[in-house]
Amino acid sequence: MAEKKKALNNEIKAYKIELVSELWEILWEMTLDEAKTKAASLNLDLMEIWKKWDLTLVKMLDYWKFLYKRKKQDQKNKAKWKTPDLKTIRLTFKISEHDLEVRKNQVEDFAKKWHPLKISLVMKWRENQYEEIAREKLSKFLIMIEAFYKSEWRITRAGTSLNASLHPIK
Repeated sequence: MAEKKKALNNEIKAYKIELVSELWEILWEMTLDEAKTKAASLNLDLMEIWKKWDLTLVKMLDYWKFLYKRKKQDQKNKAKWKTPDLKTIRLTFKISEHDLEVRKNQVEDFAKKWHPLKISLVMKWRENQYEEIAREKLSKFLIMIEAFYKSEWRITRAGTSLNASLHPIK
């Protein structure tokens, strides 16, 4: 839901207002015309903060500075909520020990960046007959990386591959 735009300077419709400084100090109750002259003398804008029946709360501020700070805060909040990408490591049935070490190093880098991980061991042709050996290879690799990742589910078979989903250990 979009935030409702606040009334500024000449858009404020009130006779009596309560004026608040940039530091949220309540200054005094006055008419809108007096507040406009005071804000103009300080080169500041008036922004309506709150309105209820006969009381209107108006803040003196530099509106462009306010927008800039809010934009920066929104960017910072958005960066906090960015979800890490799912990374995939693909192994083969005939993978060598050295290649497993290389994959382990890749997994370590992914863990440092808090990426969830999917490991897939792909089998071709006759390799599909030796599912137990493939499960042992995948389990061996999972044991190699258990310092960085924790398994979410058991090893599952999808077509001609065995899959495991992992998330980083905090």
